Amino acid sequence: MDGKVILVKGEAFNPKDIATAKNGLDEDISDKISIEGNLDTNTTGNYTLVYSVEDDSHKKAELDMEFEVREELSNGLPVLMYHFFYSKDDPNYIGKTPDNNLLMVERFSEQMQYLIDDEFYFPSWQEVIDYIDGKTKLPQKSVVLTDDDGNHTFFALAVPVLQEKRIPMTSFVITSDNGDRLKEEYDYVNYQSHSDKMHTSGANGKGAMVNWNSGEILKDLKTSKDKIETSTGKECNVFCYPFGHYNEIAMEALAEADFDLAFTVEGGRVRVGANKLKLPRVRINGNTTLNQFKEAVK
Repeated sequence: MDGKVILVKGEAFNPKDIATAKNGLDEDISDKISIEGNLDTNTTGNYTLVYSVEDDSHKKAELDMEFEVREELSNGLPVLMYHFFYSKDDPNYIGKTPDNNLLMVERFSEQMQYLIDDEFYFPSWQEVIDYIDGKTKLPQKSVVLTDDDGNHTFFALAVPVLQEKRIPMTSFVITSDNGDRLKEEYDYVNYQSHSDKMHTSGANGKGAMVNWNSGEILKDLKTSKDKIETSTGKECNVFCYPFGHYNEIAMEALAEADFDLAFTVEGGRVRVGANKLKLPRVRINGNTTLNQFKEAVK
């Protein structure tokens, strides 16, 4: 157990379910754990429970665990979309107006510190799936962070901020261009697919994914998924449409390739019952002020 446990008001919860203990022989003695204190999941607020355990040799251990019961998320889940980063001291950008997809890393760090200070909750992708399906509730102040492309500026500038502040973020990687990044392991970076070779334009000026046939799309999706899962040993089941372009053929291929979620560049929040293969996000750009950021995630 590490850090504060965030619960949703009214949800069923047994404090013993998150506690395990072993003795010096590596034997499970979880059944010997005792808990002192009160936790009322029907009343919002902060609680502290004291977990203690004693083995047969009378060795004791004790841990104070903090809990917070929050109201249920009521206005949808913001999934934030980032792209590229630069530093205020970078001579290539001093005195220039950066591209809208470029965010000053100092501003990014300020945004991340706000999420920490205000104790935001960062659900896993499985929690997002269950939330959309109505199987679970998310607490207020929940947010998901994503970055498109797997660009070197994300790893050089943004990832150190994530590591320092212990904030999880998903990198949607173009595996044919930035697949070498998959070899880099970070505690707080999750790799998902931005396609293998479909981040290119097609004959009509739109992305390849809405120009290729279903067989070509499916092959690319499976290639990207395989590269990520082979390199990381973790499941790749979330997709980000190149350029945000998609159609019914693309969505059918994603379902066949066993992707559970797919994100567009359309604005909005993820809500219960949403179509999981055309989900919106909240764009954070180079001109987003801290106050605007606060509004975007509240």
